[in-house]
Amino acid sequence: MADHRSLVPAERLRVAREAKGLSHRQVADATKLSVRAIESLERDCLRELPGGIYRRSIVKAVAREVGLNADQILNEFISLHPDDLPSMPTSGLVEPTTAASTSRLFALFSAALPLIGGVLYLASSFARPAMHTAVAAPKPIVKEAQRVLPVTAEVVPVGGFVRVAETSTRPAPVVVTLTISSRCQLRVVADGNEIVGRTMEQGETLPIELGGELLLLGDNASAVQFSINGQAGRRLGEPGDVLSTRIGRDDYQDFLVRY
Repeated sequence: MADHRSLVPAERLRVAREAKGLSHRQVADATKLSVRAIESLERDCLRELPGGIYRRSIVKAVAREVGLNADQILNEFISLHPDDLPSMPTSGLVEPTTAASTSRLFALFSAALPLIGGVLYLASSFARPAMHTAVAAPKPIVKEAQRVLPVTAEVVPVGGFVRVAETSTRPAPVVVTLTISSRCQLRVVADGNEIVGRTMEQGETLPIELGGELLLLGDNASAVQFSINGQAGRRLGEPGDVLSTRIGRDDYQDFLVRY
């Protein structure tokens, strides 16, 4: 039998897993990954895994779970598959506007308001003809009381949940609302199309209408909370866990908190 150190990294992962008596399902449950991801990794099929930083995170998470040196295994995979494990480009991430930039924009806008108001007043004065008849006072505008929908979910993340209103013309859509509790990397793929791939900040919310399936990938599962049509979803993992979750149109109710 060949020395384990002479095996390719994918084979070393399989041998280490079997030596610990772990099944694919047990490793998947422990790492919050899918069984398919574990099997693809052991077959050396890295292109079947999510790309970028998430692919590197999956390699390291599985290596740690089966008792191997995560950095060493990752470096071995990189040496064999440099094109499949490229460095994560920082230019591809869209950083949100900083608080300082927002404050400066608000200050400039506030300073310009009096000038804009004066110009509009003078323009309306010259354009308005002289009137000698009494003008009836305008009727007061009565604002309709804003209706506040109660939050019925047991778990309410930062920012709260927004219930989706039903319409009579078509069935109510299934809307997944993501709420970020702390800064994290997040990639969202809806029906094969990437709609988010950036650094998310605490307090950001992202409503997404669920089509066939929704894939959530990230570097901190506990930072991503969600609701589905206003009902709280279950936890996706512990702090620091790799996030790799699929929510499908056929099974989204399995992700809801049961009362």
